[in-house]
Amino acid sequence: MTEENQQLPDLEIYVEGGDIEAMVAWIQTVFEDSNIDNQNKQGAKLTCNYQDETFPVVIVKNAGSTGFSSIWFDTRLLPWEDDLACAKAAYEALGKTVRCIESVWVNGDDPDRWFEYSTDGEKIINWG
Repeated sequence: MTEENQQLPDLEIYVEGGDIEAMVAWIQTVFEDSNIDNQNKQGAKLTCNYQDETFPVVIVKNAGSTGFSSIWFDTRLLPWEDDLACAKAAYEALGKTVRCIESVWVNGDDPDRWFEYSTDGEKIINWG
């Protein structure tokens, strides 16, 4: 991993299971100014506002057939400092295992190296 403080232009976490309603409810507690644009058994799309910036949040159930649902925030202007802080907040709110990339991937990094919050605590895992 690079030691530079790099950030992606967006943020994505993966939540174990497919309780779309619980994920939407969590997002709506974080962003009180949010609207559900579309929601069904396979996911949801919301429009959220934070610090006067409007952005989409997309939830995809069982992303990549992993058993985890993706929550993608199309912005970096968020109440969390980084992916790890967002993952921890999601774990605490939802009580499900949450995974995210450990840091910005750079050439030479292991693409299967992920950070996980679960009942076992916080740890680095190989998710490949």
